[in-house]
Amino acid sequence: MNLILLVFKIIRKIGSEIERCSFAAKMYYFKVLYAKRCIISSDTIFFAKGWIIQFDISESVLVIQHNVIARNNFFIYCGNSGKIQIGNNVFFNNSCSINCMESITIGNDCQFGENVKMYDHNHAYKNKALPINQQGYVSGAITIGNNCWIGSNVTILRNVQIGNNVVVGAGCVVAKSIPDNTVVVHQQNLHSFTY
Repeated sequence: MNLILLVFKIIRKIGSEIERCSFAAKMYYFKVLYAKRCIISSDTIFFAKGWIIQFDISESVLVIQHNVIARNNFFIYCGNSGKIQIGNNVFFNNSCSINCMESITIGNDCQFGENVKMYDHNHAYKNKALPINQQGYVSGAITIGNNCWIGSNVTILRNVQIGNNVVVGAGCVVAKSIPDNTVVVHQQNLHSFTY
């Protein structure tokens, strides 16, 4: 086990050195090092400064389709045999993160405002005899349909399915599924309406 950790520390050190190289060089590094786990369909993607893709030692998979753009500080964590799929023509603004242990699927033509966070897992906490940090995690899939706009500072939690043509207003915490053609806003006495 110590040898595996040493190898991963070396890989991370190499990765931090590659961080200073061009986007194309770093993306090539992921395609080669994680050939079966980091599946990028085309060269028409671009991530700006400070992006991180992090795998653990499981068999988790990241699939990115065509024309995916992310601004600064884009973070992807894919672990515990989870699978992330990002469709075509998807845009992530600054400081977005995708954190996957089971399944996160993003459809085509979606846009994400700044600081959008997706978590398909959270800490287990029901056993009162154990500290929360010893109880592991519970997970569930997140699915986002096509042509969705997720506003700034939105958090999307596990077991959520967002339909097609959905707008989620800034600052919402999405803990329940949202049907197609719905606008959800965070405002007193106004939960959602369709268009």
